[in-house]
Amino acid sequence: MTDQLDTTLLSLQREYLAAMPSRLDELRADIIGLGQGAPEAATSLRTRLHRLSGSGGSFGFMELSAIAREGERWVASNSGSRDTTALTSLVERLAAAVRSAEAQLAASAPGERMAVVPRALVIMRSTPQRERIAQELRGAGYEVHYAARHDSPSSIPSEQLPHLVIIGGEAGDGDLSAIASTWTNTSDRRPGAVVLVETLRPVDRLRAIAAGVDAVFPAEQVEQRLPRYARTFARIGPPPSCVVLVEQDQDQAARLAAVLEQAHIRVVGCKEAQAVSETLDRELPDLLLLSTQLADADPFGLLRMIRYDPRYQLLPVVFVGQESTADRVSALRAGADDFIPPSADASLVMQTVIARAARGRRIRELVHRDGLTGLLNHATLIAELENAVEFSQRYGEPLAFVLFELDGFRQLAERLGPRAGDEVLLHTANVFRSNVRASDVIGRYGSEAFGMLLRGANAAGATVLAQNLHRVLGEQPAKTSGGELIRLQVRVGTAVFPRDGTTAAELAQAADRGLRRRVSG
Repeated sequence: MTDQLDTTLLSLQREYLAAMPSRLDELRADIIGLGQGAPEAATSLRTRLHRLSGSGGSFGFMELSAIAREGERWVASNSGSRDTTALTSLVERLAAAVRSAEAQLAASAPGERMAVVPRALVIMRSTPQRERIAQELRGAGYEVHYAARHDSPSSIPSEQLPHLVIIGGEAGDGDLSAIASTWTNTSDRRPGAVVLVETLRPVDRLRAIAAGVDAVFPAEQVEQRLPRYARTFARIGPPPSCVVLVEQDQDQAARLAAVLEQAHIRVVGCKEAQAVSETLDRELPDLLLLSTQLADADPFGLLRMIRYDPRYQLLPVVFVGQESTADRVSALRAGADDFIPPSADASLVMQTVIARAARGRRIRELVHRDGLTGLLNHATLIAELENAVEFSQRYGEPLAFVLFELDGFRQLAERLGPRAGDEVLLHTANVFRSNVRASDVIGRYGSEAFGMLLRGANAAGATVLAQNLHRVLGEQPAKTSGGELIRLQVRVGTAVFPRDGTTAAELAQAADRGLRRRVSG
């Protein structure tokens, strides 16, 4: 941002904080009314908290927003209650957050942004690399804390939630995306960015997307790349890892690349339209930046062809071209997400790319993710099975598909209620994904069924894994919020390529028949 914009933001932030005492007094009056049984008090209180939760974040005061959202949830879930102790404490926390923000503003020099200290949480075993990562983050201006892989985000007060979470693992730690899911499952408590450190095995990109991961760094590069990423994130938001730039004007390409590289975004140039598909396949970018002036192709037709590929239907695409109504309309019709002029200010280019890439990641997460468990949803699981079948047909790699179905789940949900049922499903998902190989793909197949795609596994390997998961789940009962321990059992159905089928549909049907045979047996 420019100095002028920074100064304007500071002025708006000061005005916002100056109005907070009267807003807190309004909240206190509503709380008194709620305690006295005033019928309109709960509605007024919830409305004020809702507005505060939105406006706080808009002005850069994330702690205010988080605390207000917590209060809004409390009012919604405690309808009719006259016990206002929790709400009174919450308003005092808001007041403390206001004082802290005012102190930070006072410490800011004219023309600078508010000196908010971002918080980073490192979830790794105690190793020399963890300490080096923490030291680099502190050098980037972060307050650093540590957590274990099984620690719950719900145990952290709203105003102490991390802005950035870094997750790493060692051999035997299971799927890192599973840990990420626990931090991104709840929208009002999720961090601004989640980063995985890739160690022994490559991180499955689709599983990472579904888990809400924003960036993946190889272990040998994380100490160099993470500090740059963290500085950019604290300043303007989570930058994309990679942008493919299709621009044949060398001067314009150099200018755009220089702007993005200032934000530590890796830019991959592509000068020929015919090489775009190959570049996208190789780089798996977060965004495509496409010029409207290509000598060897119609850029809008090129984008339509890219959109035909299911893999790139959700890829954010921004056109760069002269201000022209005809080109803008053509870009929108072709499936573009945004349009910027070639002479655009550097801050506009940077913010457009970062905002569109971040939005694209969230959209892909919603499309691929099961909302309750954080696993791949049914459609994405079957699409992955189709890709795996095609690979096995081409290269002869063994492949197995296994279905697990909770035994007696429907009766359990009827007895304990839907909330307990969801808790059981979430527990089952956590047990499963914590006990599979990083190369295995797991998703929610049905209401109480889970599917696993085992690359390189034959019938014997699939049987061993099924037996192991059956045993582990039996040893780890689910605990509901009501305090009830529930021991779980699953039915298993297995299908192996090509013995039981040569298409994804045939394998899924064969595994499902295996489930039904066990039920009838």
